[in-house]
Formats: sequence, C-alpha cells, structure tokens
Amino acid sequence: MHPDLLAFVRALPTSSGRAFVFATSGLPELALAPFTRPPVRLLQARGFDVEGTFTCRAFDTWAPFKLIGGVNRLRPVEDDLSAARAFAAALRNGATTTR
Repeated sequence: MHPDLLAFVRALPTSSGRAFVFATSGLPELALAPFTRPPVRLLQARGFDVEGTFTCRAFDTWAPFKLIGGVNRLRPVEDDLSAARAFAAALRNGATTTR
C-alpha cells in the first residue's frame, strides 16, 4: 500500500463505523502476507469494523516494473470489474466478504 494511503488511515478519527479495503496490484496477493493486511489492521485500530477486502490485478509501474514499462497493461478486465461489482453488491446486502 502507498505510504500516503496508510498515513491517511492513521489520521482518521476513531469510529464505530464500517469500512472495506479495495486494492489493485501488479502481483497476486499472498495468502500468508496479504498487502491488504496493514490497512485492515489500521482501520480496526481506529475502531472500524472491516466488512471485507477486494483485490484484483491491474496495470502496475511500481519500482522494478517501471523498468520494463509496467505489468498487466490490459487489466482490469471485464471479469475483474464483474467481481468488483459482486463485491460491492455483497457489501450493500450486508455480507462480509473477501476476494
């Protein structure tokens, strides 16, 4: 996660509200070290109930990928967008979900 985003979450007032984490990445998320873990933990520390997380692959020019012009130039694709819509619908309907 970008440091500015994490700083933003750290600066949020405490809340008893609900939140979710939505992210894109050039690489797949690892089960043992998900890149959504830091913002989830920060949100929880601020009192938010994190209802779910969503990740999908997307165009990425971070550090080493910049040298080769980026990865996943054509992502997200329609399947990714459909999955994002389904995630949003599940949240709207009160389901806790992770993808």
